[in-house]
Amino acid sequence: MLNAELRTLLTADGTPVCNVSFDLSAEQLAVSARCVDAVRVRRYRGDELSTDDVLGLQELTGVIDELHWLADHGAHGTIVLPLARFATLHDALVDWLSELDERGWGREAELADRPIAAGLTGPMASLRADAVQAVLAGTTQPH
Repeated sequence: MLNAELRTLLTADGTPVCNVSFDLSAEQLAVSARCVDAVRVRRYRGDELSTDDVLGLQELTGVIDELHWLADHGAHGTIVLPLARFATLHDALVDWLSELDERGWGREAELADRPIAAGLTGPMASLRADAVQAVLAGTTQPH
């Protein structure tokens, strides 16, 4: 993850809104898309979904669609996400890694994806904390 940047904007009523921008390699995009897609399937494969589940599914699907769109081109890409979607991406990667660790085994492709996904979660956690702080402070902090 390179070129991380926070972009804090103010809404018409003065409320700060933060977008998170960063670059991922083609491999990082593909791995992220696969991991987040696996989380979506596991989380929402039940017969019944509550209203909150539907909203969570919609948010996760939006993240997955953007990742797949960028990954399908096989090139490096810049991702710009609102803080909520960035948090959704980060949480899904952490969830995927936790589930893999709890299982104690993984398919060959999962084991190949694991170090890439794990390498993203640390910088994402730091960027997420900075973004939350920027929104709470109402200013952009350099990153």
